[in-house]
Amino acid sequence: MHRITRHIKEGFVGILRHGAMSLSSATAVTLTLLLVSMFLLLTLNLQQITKNVENSVQIHVKINEDVTDMNAILEMEAQITKISGVSAVTYSDKNQELDSFILAFGEDGKIFEMYRGDSNPLRNAFLVDVARGADLPLVSEIIGKMPGVESANYGGENTIKLVSMLNTIRNGGLVLVSFLSFLAIFLIANTIKITIYSRNTEITIMRTIGASNNFIRAPYLIEGVIIGLLGSIIPVIVTVVGYMYIYKSLGGVLVSNLFTLRPVFPFVYQISGILVAIAVLVGLFGSFISVTRYLRWSR
Repeated sequence: MHRITRHIKEGFVGILRHGAMSLSSATAVTLTLLLVSMFLLLTLNLQQITKNVENSVQIHVKINEDVTDMNAILEMEAQITKISGVSAVTYSDKNQELDSFILAFGEDGKIFEMYRGDSNPLRNAFLVDVARGADLPLVSEIIGKMPGVESANYGGENTIKLVSMLNTIRNGGLVLVSFLSFLAIFLIANTIKITIYSRNTEITIMRTIGASNNFIRAPYLIEGVIIGLLGSIIPVIVTVVGYMYIYKSLGGVLVSNLFTLRPVFPFVYQISGILVAIAVLVGLFGSFISVTRYLRWSR
């Protein structure tokens, strides 16, 4: 326990003794984490938006006019449910279809009330949900070939392109987050390396009196963790305050209710936790790399 306390104390002393370099490294971590935070907020919100888009898109299956027996309709529903990729099937009779049609036109839709009852020209239908947007074309094609089906439509290729574009942007954001994390490790590694060189005599004395590599390495690892934590303070504050402001300003919605942002809480806490974890790991790995290389070279 005493040894651990000593290493922590030496870590803080090392940061204060080399304040300028420690500040430079912490600043580099701060700037890097600000970018990481921005891309995480964008990426995770795009993930949410993509999920909403996929969940909102349904395959509209029109049933042939001559299929009126309810047992036959239930059998068709059971067959559609068994198709790979289908997550849910909802039956909508011609009256419900007319209700949806009128609702889509708002106030102007009242004119179509004249088609109630026997005058209703619409077909009974199924509304089919799929697990992934990418499955829409194949599932739609399979259903369209089933006996008793007049047509199966899901909105065309534009829907697939939108989902694909959102996924591409999201994946690109994750790649950038990984790149920025490695950049932060490199910056801290170089800063710790300079610190180690400036304390070359101290390390030599410790080795002369028989100190192990782990004993010499420990204070530097503590320094790296502390630098990482210091560098995470401003990004965490900016993330929490900034996202709350953006969410409130936009009302939690981009363009339409289809593009909804993630709720502020617990989202900002999750992002903050990720930033702190990245900062600690970056500081730890950056210090470990520099110290290990130096101890290997100076044998």
